[in-house]
Amino acid sequence: MKSDEIYVLVVSSGHETVSQIQRIYAVERGYTLQFVDTSHEALKIVGQHNQEIDIILVDNKIADASSLETVRRLAILVPSVPIVAMTEQSAVNYVQEVLLAGARTFLTKPLNDPDVIDTVSQLLQLESIRRSRQAQIDINAYLPQCEIITIVSPKGGAGTTTLAVNMAAAIRERTGKGVVLVDGQGSFGDLTTALNLQADFSLADILEHGTAMDADLVVGVLSMHSSGIRVLPSSQHLDDADNFTPEIFEKLLGILAQYNDVIIIDAGSIFESQTSVALIKASKIFLVTTPEMTSLRRCVQFLRTAEESGFPREKIQLIVNRDGLAGGLALEDISQSLNMQVALAVPDDPGLVTYSLNRGIPFVISNPRSVASKRLYTLTEKIYPNKQDASEGEPARNLLGRLSLRLRGNSA
Repeated sequence: MKSDEIYVLVVSSGHETVSQIQRIYAVERGYTLQFVDTSHEALKIVGQHNQEIDIILVDNKIADASSLETVRRLAILVPSVPIVAMTEQSAVNYVQEVLLAGARTFLTKPLNDPDVIDTVSQLLQLESIRRSRQAQIDINAYLPQCEIITIVSPKGGAGTTTLAVNMAAAIRERTGKGVVLVDGQGSFGDLTTALNLQADFSLADILEHGTAMDADLVVGVLSMHSSGIRVLPSSQHLDDADNFTPEIFEKLLGILAQYNDVIIIDAGSIFESQTSVALIKASKIFLVTTPEMTSLRRCVQFLRTAEESGFPREKIQLIVNRDGLAGGLALEDISQSLNMQVALAVPDDPGLVTYSLNRGIPFVISNPRSVASKRLYTLTEKIYPNKQDASEGEPARNLLGRLSLRLRGNSA
């Protein structure tokens, strides 16, 4: 639990700077100082104690990394914590760069006692005012303004990731809307691979903050794809699958909804605790099947469980992936078995999909004239600008648990 004292993290490998700060705060009450000399240690502490740190002082001398890169990463991971850069008075170019990297202000060395104390005090006061105002904002009030589309399949290998990235790219290209693509899995998702995206941050950086996340952090960890869509990849740590709670996911979606027109969630096929949020909050759910009996049977179970749980069937639309697969089921048979019209049939084109995935380029971009691309664009034109309101209720919240039990008991 956070104490009443102000927690100051000092990142510096300069002995003189460390000695000066220790001397300045030796007579100041109400402060707890922690000193580290490496960027690695600073980032580790921020991850473990992000809710306790009040202000960070970063020297231009750090043992293991560039101070500019350290400031940039700290500013993204803890955007609500003021960062003060420390450097020589003559380093004008450095000051400009470090402010652009995310520092709130700077102090020149050798440090002056009143300057340090006044600067830290003023920044803390400003941050207190900012947090007070932000606490008054009802994040969920923004949610209905944003379209949330969840792509899910109760059978693995149905192609939810491929469809998610291509649908996101198609919506962005045809409508110009602000689109963010979210990996609905807690860990080891495939969005970065499918988009050939080198992401500096991921869901892991948000999970370190839990429900204490704020808008600056969430927006800061998103990666921009060349198509114009923003991406939130899943964590690469297995333990984060358990840390990704429904409460965290709901708040995350609420924040993303303030800054985007469309949120597309790749919910995959592994039903985790937060998957219920992806289904309940969605205004449209695209249920993906392939023309195979095992996949069709899983979809039948999904729809039956949804109906028994009181989940609004009108939110669910059917996508048949790999239509025309040799020996596969006909569209008419799939539609009849599920008692649903097929909203989109993506033709079986292994060459197109393999080329797209291996190069990390959505096929609607690399091959816009392909049949698959044309059908996706047609679907995009149908669903916009029309919107459906998400219908929520207690019965829907039982969907995930009941579905998981059925799928575990009927594994293919």
